[in-house]
Amino acid sequence: MLVHFPTLLIVDDDPTITRSLRVNLEADGFEILTAASGQEALDLMEQKIPDLVIVDLLLPDMHGFELCKKLKSYMDVPIIMLTGVGSESSITSGLDFYAEDYVVKPFSYRELLARIGRVLKRTQRLLPKEQVLVVDKGMSIDFARHLALLKKGEVGLTPVESRILSILAINANKVVRSERLIDEAWPDGEGDPNRLWVNIRRLRNKLEDDPSHPKRLITERGMGYRLQADE
Repeated sequence: MLVHFPTLLIVDDDPTITRSLRVNLEADGFEILTAASGQEALDLMEQKIPDLVIVDLLLPDMHGFELCKKLKSYMDVPIIMLTGVGSESSITSGLDFYAEDYVVKPFSYRELLARIGRVLKRTQRLLPKEQVLVVDKGMSIDFARHLALLKKGEVGLTPVESRILSILAINANKVVRSERLIDEAWPDGEGDPNRLWVNIRRLRNKLEDDPSHPKRLITERGMGYRLQADE
């Protein structure tokens, strides 16, 4: 089985910090992407979904909070803020609205590494151990790369879509109650029926030939959802 090295995106316009973090984190087994601005980070996210994003607040083109808001608006990716802004209001706002953790510069690399490990463990613990889960001859799911492998090709999945799909795939052809999907797909308690429906709709757009008449991701009214797999 191939080993999955988590991908981290570091967004900071200080080349000394990004260079140092790249060297140390790659030595500790991570794949590293770097961006010097918010827009560069957003462009990179279109190409590859990282497992975690590390964001500085003081970016040249937008505030770090604005970048985090843009990221969270369409992708459930965990964020650690790494910044020289250490005011109580910034830390409180960052943790309340955007980030899983907040680290103030100057920082200890070993402490940052421990925080990265803790966030990744918490946000990824629900994915299956298999790197690739075969649902049937028409679909496999590569959880390491956040991809659904279909006859029509590969489609990218956000982390929350991966979690929802993993629960449904493990229980293929069985109804999974909406309450369970919400609890397990959003372990931070931020899930709700509307967020679940939005992500189900997105998954149908990616998985179904005709999303308005789904044959793969079925709604069981009053109960939940079922992933239809060939026997």
